[in-house]
Amino acid sequence: MDFKIEDGILKNYTGHSAGSLTIPETVKELGSWSLDNHPELYYVIISKNIRKIGYHVFYEDENLISVVADRQNKYFSSIGSAAESILCDKQKSVLLCCPGGRESVHIPASITEIKRTDAFAGCKKLRNITVDKNNQNFTVLNGVLYEHDGAKLTKLVRCPVDLTSLYIPDSVTEIYNHAFEHCSQLKEITIPENITELKDYTFRYCKNLERIHFPKRLKNIGQHCFSECDSLTELILPHGLKYIAPAAFNECSSLKKLVIPESVDAVGYSVYHCQALEFLSCRGIVLQKQEFPLLPDIASGIVYTIIHNALKENISPEVKYPVLYQMFLLNQDNTEINAYIRENFSQILKSLIQHNQVNYVMNYLQSFRRFATEQNLDDFIACAIEYKKDEILYQLFLKQPKNQKIYQYLDKNFDEAILRLICDNRAETVKNYIRTFPQYLHAQNLDDFIQRAIDNQKYEIQVYLTDLKYQRGEFTQKDWTL
Repeated sequence: MDFKIEDGILKNYTGHSAGSLTIPETVKELGSWSLDNHPELYYVIISKNIRKIGYHVFYEDENLISVVADRQNKYFSSIGSAAESILCDKQKSVLLCCPGGRESVHIPASITEIKRTDAFAGCKKLRNITVDKNNQNFTVLNGVLYEHDGAKLTKLVRCPVDLTSLYIPDSVTEIYNHAFEHCSQLKEITIPENITELKDYTFRYCKNLERIHFPKRLKNIGQHCFSECDSLTELILPHGLKYIAPAAFNECSSLKKLVIPESVDAVGYSVYHCQALEFLSCRGIVLQKQEFPLLPDIASGIVYTIIHNALKENISPEVKYPVLYQMFLLNQDNTEINAYIRENFSQILKSLIQHNQVNYVMNYLQSFRRFATEQNLDDFIACAIEYKKDEILYQLFLKQPKNQKIYQYLDKNFDEAILRLICDNRAETVKNYIRTFPQYLHAQNLDDFIQRAIDNQKYEIQVYLTDLKYQRGEFTQKDWTL
């Protein structure tokens, strides 16, 4: 069957017949999202037995132009001709749904309320909005639908999708859900200072929106508020913001920089599929793609971890443990963070070694010296040897200079280690190894090291090694040609 019905509730419609659709009389309630994303639909007839309609029932039905209620229905009615009807309550005072395929809509005098959560959801073609001159609650100014109190405009309801610019009066204190959705020509918007909340889906699909001027009093940003705004490159959210809902910035394909202030105390997974993201600052913790290539893929999880201290989140340790250390620096007395590091100290250090995060290895060892025992230091050395992390191995050597594993490793792998360090341009570490372990250096491998430095254009290392060869009295006429 095309209709999935449970206990009189339409859960889903899987048909794809183009044209009109009549809801079966066995249905008493249209469940949320039950008819969404059906571009083949042009007309829907609400049968007489339906008494409740859920959220986003007709969302993304981009060609739907008419929703007609059966005349015998006791709860719903429609306004307009059968070919172009909007859905209302029985008294025709509350506008419930403007079909998503409409290019124009007229608000009659009887309408005193518009369902703010989704009455205009998915209206990607709506270019013309008019209001009856006798309507006491709504008006249109410069093509934009507003709610008013008789003296001033108070709420912005819906903008036409071909809007290119807009000044919103300071008297406006609320913007409806979906108010700017699909306004693909809008490039810049200044949100009035009296706005404290941006609701769900407000700016979704504003493909050319480049700049947003946020009000200082903003507290909340709703679900999908800015999702799929493909021209946004930078978002610096205002201090004082408290809550960011899930998916708020999802799939902003050009977003490179996101700054979340310290004031935010709750957040959902809000930046999925922002693959251009290069800089993320959240509560003073900074991540850059040049240091953490995984940043775009796990930004949502990192933000959630920082805000909620969600230390057990399943996030790539390559980013999680550096973020954890920054969280510790900002909250050194936090017992939860300290306990987590104590319980996972060995796992944390081994992960950092494996990913060659030298500075964070040393930062953890310095800040948590009390957790570094002879045994786990020995384990860390074994880990550095296993993964051939020679720069970290040298730093661990300084903490255990008599460790035999290191000498056994260098007996067999000194040349290989130095050649790797030259390729990675680790000049100081090359110098440290050679100064500390001169017994492993001889004329032949010194020549090999110089040649590797030349081949890889590591000129600082080349100069050091050549000078060293001169000091050792091994410099020949041939070396002048190098």
